[in-house]
Amino acid sequence: MSVRIFANKLSYSLQQQAYLGYLLVGQDPLLLEESKATIFAFSKQQGVEQKQEISIDTTTDWSQLFNEFQTFGLFSSKQIFFLNLPENLTTTLQQYLQQLVLLLHPDTLVVFQLTKLTPAIEKQSWFTALMQLPILQINCQTPTIEQLPQWIQQRANAMSIELEPAAIELLAYNYENNLAALKQVLQLMQLLYPEQLITQLNASQCIEQSAVFTPYQWVDAILQGKKYRAVRILEQLENEGDVQPVVLLRILQKELFLLLQLGSEPQAKISNKQQPLTMHGLKDRFDQLRIWKNRRLLYSTAIQRLTYQQLYHLIHQFAALEKELKQNSEVNAWQRLQEISIMMAE
Repeated sequence: MSVRIFANKLSYSLQQQAYLGYLLVGQDPLLLEESKATIFAFSKQQGVEQKQEISIDTTTDWSQLFNEFQTFGLFSSKQIFFLNLPENLTTTLQQYLQQLVLLLHPDTLVVFQLTKLTPAIEKQSWFTALMQLPILQINCQTPTIEQLPQWIQQRANAMSIELEPAAIELLAYNYENNLAALKQVLQLMQLLYPEQLITQLNASQCIEQSAVFTPYQWVDAILQGKKYRAVRILEQLENEGDVQPVVLLRILQKELFLLLQLGSEPQAKISNKQQPLTMHGLKDRFDQLRIWKNRRLLYSTAIQRLTYQQLYHLIHQFAALEKELKQNSEVNAWQRLQEISIMMAE
């Protein structure tokens, strides 16, 4: 019978029993890369000498694949196949996979990879047959924002890094959905702060030193009212070319609506749009919206600075810019984002 685990338990699980194959489910680049490397390293210890990576599609040569699966014996070496499966499995592909499952053998290991496991796939014959075998299923989904602090803590423990809770929160905020960058900054901490407690200040300094600014640092500078820093980060993001202006636009739009939600009392009528956002009952709204504690001062600072009219004006500015970007590719989106950053930070 199959066994299900999270990616961080893989090394331990491999030591517990032998498996005929593996199923990687998810699409986090770091977790997939590390899981494949761990499985291959372990299989080499068990005598596997050859590795093949194949993307399964309509052009796959199944005859050759079946032949290679059956060429094990006294004079052939053990093999491991990494099979990347498409999201939509046609009836024909399902039939081929059904035949493949019947050929699984200790001398021919298979690592199946699926981006997601749907109820439809779980009902397919090849999959139900696979689940009856000793298969290790590994969850390689990116941790949610609620799961990320625990993932950071576990990774830090494995690297003998001691982090205070505020430092973990800061890392979770800055590297949500980017485990590869998070791994790099943890490696930097390991070098800079061996055998000592890493504080929130230490973590923030490592984030600054970890090669690139993130869009979230740009947002933080705006919330803090640091317009020169916001502009500097925005310029670096433009120079790096890894983030499109429309992505930044939507990130900041989300923050604007969150500020409006945080700065408004439920059911309260706004008599004057010039009035500032309200601080009354803010702690309760922080709790209800599950805002990280290390982020609350940032939002409080912005709420004290902004009025309803300013927020509504900014929201209209973003809507207009998004419309312009869709209609005219020559719009200087970076210049417009810079103007809006300054407007919001002042």
